[in-house]
Amino acid sequence: MHKYYVSITEAAYNVESENFELSVKFIGHDLESALEAGGVPKLYLGTEKEHKEADYYLDKYINQRLHMIVDGESLNFKFIGKEINNDDFIYCYLESSKIASPKKITIKNTLLTEVFNKQANTVYLTVRGQKFNYSLNKGKVSDTYTIE
Repeated sequence: MHKYYVSITEAAYNVESENFELSVKFIGHDLESALEAGGVPKLYLGTEKEHKEADYYLDKYINQRLHMIVDGESLNFKFIGKEINNDDFIYCYLESSKIASPKKITIKNTLLTEVFNKQANTVYLTVRGQKFNYSLNKGKVSDTYTIE
């Protein structure tokens, strides 16, 4: 157990491919605890014993708990991969479905809040040079910004 429970998501809109590219940074043991509490077998992420379906379980979990609604359309995320370092951080990479010229963006993020009451989920969003910061938690799971 530790004092702070945080995930950091960075989402940047790629004008050329007309989609969002996301990275989600987790504290590794917190993520594995949440997955196991949800009935997922022990994944042993980043070890020689890593479960062969680890990416599937990560993809499913993130897609259940992280949502972007852009101009009224719910985006789908494709899991690209993960990076696991020796510092107990796990980075998951995703791409959204295509969306042209996003204007109104709602982000709903309930990652890890089902296990940790004090979980804070910060989202940094960049769209055409404009930067937005979403500070979400169990009491405030979503927020909306409009791009000028």
